[in-house]
Amino acid sequence: MTGGRERVAPMKPIILLDIDGVLNPALRSRPGTVRPDPLLSCEKKALVRRLARCGRIAWVSTWPAEMTADLEDQLQLDVEPLRVTLLLRAADEADPTPKLRSVARWLARMEAAGEAGWDSVVWIDDVLGPDARKWAHGHHQPVLLEKPIPDQGLTEAHIVAVEVFIEGGGGGVEAPAP
Repeated sequence: MTGGRERVAPMKPIILLDIDGVLNPALRSRPGTVRPDPLLSCEKKALVRRLARCGRIAWVSTWPAEMTADLEDQLQLDVEPLRVTLLLRAADEADPTPKLRSVARWLARMEAAGEAGWDSVVWIDDVLGPDARKWAHGHHQPVLLEKPIPDQGLTEAHIVAVEVFIEGGGGGVEAPAP
């Protein structure tokens, strides 16, 4: 007890991380290949490394596995990120948050398999609509939604919001839409 208040243990979240509109890597062409090389700025690398100290990262992107592997090589994280299986259907494209069904299924599947070693969810994506906010309020674990402005992507303010959420030990906090 400190000052009459019991200290709440920090949460250990899964951090669902989009790439386009969030990390915004530069794409440079590689001689002799069709696939470009994604290149993260030093600032974005530092921000993602800070996120990785906050919880386990899981890619929530339509990017091919080879390209996310290129990002992982640049990031040199201590723990390899997971990858959310996105099964986007035509109906999903009409939803405010097209990835929501896939994310909810993936989280449920990981829990059912006993592979969910987290106690909260942080989702950072530039496409989070009112359906994601409704889902977050109904999810059985605290959820933080962070919605970067696509042309700016992930910023220091987003990382601070995640750190505050984790240190707060719960409460289901959401960041307002930009």
